[in-house]
Amino acid sequence: MTHTILFDVDHTLLYTGGAGGLAMGRAFQQLHGIENAFQNIEATGRTDWSIFKRGLQTHDLFDDAQDFDDALAAFIDAYVGQLATTLREAPGYVEPGIPELLDALAARDDVRLGLATGNFRRTCLLKLEYYELNAHLSEGGFGEDAENRGDMVTRAIERVASGLPASDRSAHGDNASNGSRPNEIWIVGDTPRDVEAARANGVRSLAVATGESTAGELRAAGADVALKDLSNTEEVLSVLFD
Repeated sequence: MTHTILFDVDHTLLYTGGAGGLAMGRAFQQLHGIENAFQNIEATGRTDWSIFKRGLQTHDLFDDAQDFDDALAAFIDAYVGQLATTLREAPGYVEPGIPELLDALAARDDVRLGLATGNFRRTCLLKLEYYELNAHLSEGGFGEDAENRGDMVTRAIERVASGLPASDRSAHGDNASNGSRPNEIWIVGDTPRDVEAARANGVRSLAVATGESTAGELRAAGADVALKDLSNTEEVLSVLFD
């Protein structure tokens, strides 16, 4: 059986020290002249599309769909430029055990690795490159794919699970004991929204308490498994493959 494992980025693989939020704020100010535009907007677990749209709405800048598409493209360009600077300004780190875990997973011939992140593709890949986590992760679902995280995860599954239709619930249903499934799919993330997105797609969730939520809160949100962190590679492999 193939295992498709899709990782969130911020607070799951790495912590940028706030570089992403700082860059988003500067990009918005660069384009729209508004300082600290996102300071009262809840960002945890949301896609960057959703955060940016909320910023436009909050400051009465949101117009029709075509204008939004153009505004989003311009914002991504500005954000990428700002992030290249803020990553060097803000002290961050790789979460415990992540390089070892990714190497162990990539070494298996029954695993497809990917991303299910609210980050825009270009800013995600910039973060991974900066923290030297880009060797095994490049494809998946990203922040510009959908406003809703569940829809973004659907895109990640479509891209990484190699042709497995996201609508084929017989192939990746909720029943973890279904040994006939050709593809076991896991979402690995740190927020209740990661868990909710996994459930919305009928796939399993491994939640990690390296963000704002405790393991207990993540279990209460419906996580199949919740761990303190991903530092114990053997423990994580046991969860994913037993």
